[in-house]
Amino acid sequence: MRALVLVAALALAGCASAPPPQPPVIDTVALTVDGVAMDPAGVIDPALLGEALASYQRHYGTVRSETRIFDLPGRRIESDLSPIRRDVISVVDFRIPANRPRWFVVNLRTGGVTAFRVAHGRNSDRAGPMTPLPGRLAATGGAVRASNLLDSNETAVGAYVAANQYEDGFAPGSVRLHGLDATNSCAYWRALVMHQARYMTPDPGNGEVGTSDGCLAVEVQDRPVVADFIRDGGFIYAGPVSLHERSAADGLNSQAACEAVRLKPENGPQPVLPPS
Repeated sequence: MRALVLVAALALAGCASAPPPQPPVIDTVALTVDGVAMDPAGVIDPALLGEALASYQRHYGTVRSETRIFDLPGRRIESDLSPIRRDVISVVDFRIPANRPRWFVVNLRTGGVTAFRVAHGRNSDRAGPMTPLPGRLAATGGAVRASNLLDSNETAVGAYVAANQYEDGFAPGSVRLHGLDATNSCAYWRALVMHQARYMTPDPGNGEVGTSDGCLAVEVQDRPVVADFIRDGGFIYAGPVSLHERSAADGLNSQAACEAVRLKPENGPQPVLPPS
């Protein structure tokens, strides 16, 4: 009888959920995580890295597993959130020219950094507002502005958590993104995702790359690597926050609220279009 009780207890123990990982110990001045120096080679701007680590510390443990819904005409999108991961963080410095690697993935166990090219929104470019018609804008410089507004076609800065990887039919292995700050709280309802784009490979003649409508578009060959780094709970800090232009959308956190202040109310909910 005692043996049966012991077996039952062990079975119950095996079914119990594992305790969550301990929060990281972060020093935003020394730029360390659990005593390990982040980016010892100094690839990332130290002020931005400190900003990112402070944001990671603030948001770690605040995201729970849940499914969020985005309703489009005749279509429902479901995004599966996971708690913020403990192994890597990403830092994007949008001030760096778009044709240079500026998405930095930091290994929290070793401090090592891997860098990728990533697009900014076409209206975040210095020439952006001068091109009102839809389409790609060739870019060699960095972003000069950011927005949380729907229809802005600008980059949104702040902290993100990456959700599930999904197949969208034209950019396999894209990853949905959710904004965690007031400066990017409408990101999910702007359909901002990580996807691949041929236009992010620099033109061999002039070095130009393309711009997105605000998505974090990466080179085709980099997409599977970046997806593995960020999906299912990856933390991304896109900055600096000084690029942000204040708007009525800041801090809103529902589809209805974000669409109520969109720049083009006549658009209504829009289906996600293939990246060109």
